[in-house]
Amino acid sequence: MRKSNCVKEIERIQQRREERRAAQRAVRDQVELDPSNPSYEFHMMINEYRSTLDYRPLTTTDPIEDHQISVCVRKRPMNKKELARREIDVITVPNKQTVVVHEPKTKVDLTKYLENQQFRFDYSFDDTSDNELVYRYTAQPLVECIFERGMATCFAYGQTGSGKTHTMGGEFHARGQQNCTNGIYALAAADVFRLNATKYRHEKLRVDAAFFEIYSGKVSMND
Repeated sequence: MRKSNCVKEIERIQQRREERRAAQRAVRDQVELDPSNPSYEFHMMINEYRSTLDYRPLTTTDPIEDHQISVCVRKRPMNKKELARREIDVITVPNKQTVVVHEPKTKVDLTKYLENQQFRFDYSFDDTSDNELVYRYTAQPLVECIFERGMATCFAYGQTGSGKTHTMGGEFHARGQQNCTNGIYALAAADVFRLNATKYRHEKLRVDAAFFEIYSGKVSMND
């Protein structure tokens, strides 16, 4: 039976995701399974907790839910500096709506233990999710909304280094090069022009754009 291009694309995305997951797991295991690591006990506690979970991460086959307001969270992989310092990966994303934060604690008698805090969101993306998956469940549903004379806002919030530019502007690769074609900006723009040229071509709509930057309390705008 011949597969459609859509099915092939879904399989390609899933394959890439599995490859990223395997590579990240190998790097993490190298750090976590080293008994000389000062945080070795915490690593083992987190691994033990994770082994009890039923993992069902968000995939492209999951339905897109209709929300008036959608609050989503994305986990980023640990960076090279964090791995070099042998820091702990304290975030687990077991399913499409849950994030678990593992908080290492030490009692007065120096006994180590974990507090596992669960948080619920409309969508939770693990550290193997690519920008296309994030876009599909966050900004893409908003694009057609504006063609139906609705109003839509999408923004990324987080501290420096949390991955906002990576998500909104495009994925970073070797030597700091950015792929500006697969950020939320570019993916949304592509859908705007696609819909304007096809489904809504008889509306005779015009596309205008303005870019705002808020930095150090100052707002700059470019039309």
